[in-house]
Amino acid sequence: MQRFEGQVQVVLYPFALNPTSEVATQAAWCAGEQGKFWEFHHMLYRRQELWNRLAAPLERLSEFAKDLNLDTAALKSCVESGRMQDRMQADKAYGQQLQVSSTPTVFINDSRIVGTQSEGELVRLIRQELNRARPQGQ
Repeated sequence: MQRFEGQVQVVLYPFALNPTSEVATQAAWCAGEQGKFWEFHHMLYRRQELWNRLAAPLERLSEFAKDLNLDTAALKSCVESGRMQDRMQADKAYGQQLQVSSTPTVFINDSRIVGTQSEGELVRLIRQELNRARPQGQ
């Protein structure tokens, strides 16, 4: 994002593939209510092996929330209330409409990129799309 500041926009639609990732997705949005969505999101990926195989990951995710100085009781209450479920289901439905079936799936305008890509490859694809989108002569 720093390379392309002012030229690109990132829009994230979490695509929860199982009940465990559904809880994690909701926890990230709940962390967002406390102003730390991206920090929590990044922590989920860094510590994925610590929560992604748990049948009930909320306790472990609450520990992560502590590390970010979040109000863990509010985070747990938010997730347990289910108020993020409609949002999660809407994002999943949108992903299915776009024929997303695995993560990560990235779209650069209309180009679909499935699977993990190197930073260099993503930069190349973004530059290619920016060049395509620019009017001739600029």
